[in-house]
Amino acid sequence: MPKDPLKSLDQLIKGLVPKVVKAVQDNSKRLWAHTVSRHLAGGTGTDRLARRSGTLARSTRPLSVTLEGSKVTGGIGFSARYAGVHIGPGGSSVTIRPKNRKFLAIPLPAAKTAAGVPRGKPQDGIWGPTFISKGVIFGFSGGTKQSESSKPIPLFVLKRSVVVPRRVDPRTHLLDWVKPAFIKDLSQIVKGA
Repeated sequence: MPKDPLKSLDQLIKGLVPKVVKAVQDNSKRLWAHTVSRHLAGGTGTDRLARRSGTLARSTRPLSVTLEGSKVTGGIGFSARYAGVHIGPGGSSVTIRPKNRKFLAIPLPAAKTAAGVPRGKPQDGIWGPTFISKGVIFGFSGGTKQSESSKPIPLFVLKRSVVVPRRVDPRTHLLDWVKPAFIKDLSQIVKGA
């Protein structure tokens, strides 16, 4: 007696779903590891960001795989609030403007750590007495006891806005990278069914 085709199809689908979920989960983890090690770990370039504080890399995580009907969804997520400034369509940029002030205070080398992280804000007391001349905030300390000076030190440049190019393109740098391995995994699942 022949098998019931609907039952056979139902059993086939039930057998495939967990394998597809695992493939999406594995490829999400692979994409996450690639993104952190390739695009968020090196010197700033056209497709990568220098790691300063490490917040963006730490906030990057593989998403939990979800199954809604016949749709399996996974991927990676960036929970750092500024991720959208650096990650977006290739060739695009983001203009940053001050929200509550007239100018942005962009830290100069004396106001940053060796990793490039600002030591503090312009109004912090760590700079000693400060003054503004020709769009630059000067102070008499670089934020450390060793950097105290009798001559003014340029700490911050004042800008009305800055344009930040997006460096990591989700389509070309992430999806196009993971897609061949994901398709290969799906092909093996279908062949084994």
